[in-house]
Amino acid sequence: MKITEALNTIYKQSKSSGLQPELMKELKKEINVVAKFTNSSTQDAFVFAIVCSMNLFGENVESHDLLRFFDVTPFELMDYLKSLNTLSDRSILIKRKNRRRFEDALRKYHYVVNPKILDAIISEAPFPTEIESKITDVIEVLEKMHDTCQECIAETIDTNDLHDEMEELIEGNKHFPLITTVKNLDLEPIDRIIYFFIIWKSVNGSMNIDMDEPLNSFFKRSSNRVQYMQGIFNGSNKLIKQNLVDYTSGRFFNDIDLSLSDSSLNLLKDHGVILHRRKNNNGTISPDSIAAKTLVYEAEESKQINELRTMMSTECYHDLMQRLKAKALPQNLNILLFGAPGTGKTETVYQLAKSSGREIMKVEISQSKSMWFGESEKLIKKIFRDYADLAKQNELTPILLFNEADAILSSRKTNNASAVSQTENAIQNILLEELENFKGIFIATTNLAENLDRAFDRRFLFKIKFNRPSVESRAAIWKDKMSNINPDDAIALSKDFELSGGQIDNVIRKAEIQMLLKNTTCTLEELKQFCAQEIILQKGFASIGFGKG
Repeated sequence: MKITEALNTIYKQSKSSGLQPELMKELKKEINVVAKFTNSSTQDAFVFAIVCSMNLFGENVESHDLLRFFDVTPFELMDYLKSLNTLSDRSILIKRKNRRRFEDALRKYHYVVNPKILDAIISEAPFPTEIESKITDVIEVLEKMHDTCQECIAETIDTNDLHDEMEELIEGNKHFPLITTVKNLDLEPIDRIIYFFIIWKSVNGSMNIDMDEPLNSFFKRSSNRVQYMQGIFNGSNKLIKQNLVDYTSGRFFNDIDLSLSDSSLNLLKDHGVILHRRKNNNGTISPDSIAAKTLVYEAEESKQINELRTMMSTECYHDLMQRLKAKALPQNLNILLFGAPGTGKTETVYQLAKSSGREIMKVEISQSKSMWFGESEKLIKKIFRDYADLAKQNELTPILLFNEADAILSSRKTNNASAVSQTENAIQNILLEELENFKGIFIATTNLAENLDRAFDRRFLFKIKFNRPSVESRAAIWKDKMSNINPDDAIALSKDFELSGGQIDNVIRKAEIQMLLKNTTCTLEELKQFCAQEIILQKGFASIGFGKG
């Protein structure tokens, strides 16, 4: 007798049978065929035959479906339900959690025949020798854990199911050293869930994870979630106490980002888990892409910038941060470079990055003003989150550069209820909060420091004023950047025109263009004309603020 014939007979005669004792006797021959095919007991073979037949009719079988099929009570079906678990343990049936919420225990799971077995039955092939689909990579385990967490977030499973399924995944994959290591840590079950969730997010490229939505979903009661977050903030949470995760908090109590600590990153590395670094689209500048330049400073500027260069060197920076940490002081270098346009503020940041080998995450504030309205909080937070991601992914702490930051560093409006003023104030409040907890190197450049809000003043550890260069400095810039210029002409231009380094650059660029077009050298008079044009442009310099043109 073919296996298909046996399955068909069992199905037809069992439907609405009430599982009468005579049934098994009548189907003895067919059940034995199925039992021999699956190497199962007669009862397991019988249950397999029904589930297999229903699957072939396109049905996923719940225990509740068997009640209707046989027309029996739950108590009459009880012994047969044991076979479902037996067959599942052998991977003959695949047991899956229902994504609908049922209070009824008989609807919690559904069962399908292993596809390899179905294929063998349809093709009249022998029972497959290898039917268990084993997970061979710990990354796949982490992904399954994350998918389970996402199902809880999407409310397709409840928190009890979340805990049950996560424990099943942990217990079933203890042969992976990473899973065993985490299991053996002194963590609560919810800690393990959150830890594995963060690990997967980190593996997938997100180094700072917004936990607002997950934490809201992982706890049945809001009070439990609040208590958990308080444990994070006060350091009593085991993930924090064991230095497994770091956190940054936002403006509101439930606004929290979690990230893997250096210890956790090393743990993953030790277990062969490589973190994926996303391609950066956030304005990051590599130090290798920066051309080395010689900048001319006044004496005091030069002294301060050399000090910064020393502090940002690899060895000094590391020692400095360790000392600050030991004294429970903020672990950052917040620097303000201010002064007239074209005095070398931005280029100084580039050269500091070049000499220290650090990447720059550059944010052009002046070019993005329209983006701030309505999305100020999200944008500011995203900038700092992206920076924290970048810092986690780099051996050397990068530089966060707010270039031309006049618009968000100016004094807050106190008596102006306009939408623009309210937006500016909101942005500044958020920025102040982010800087309060900032770890890393933050540099802001501004042209109008006299309008700097007092609240920002204390946030900057170093404030360096860039003055317009002296006559001697201007002459040095002329000679450095225009090697063929007559020294006397360089001094004459420096005395007659009080230009910044950036403006001298513009003049030299115009001279180079003219020499290319006319195939002749640029005369002193022509240089003076270009200088005069720069002076005219200088007079059109605009004042600070969002509302300015």
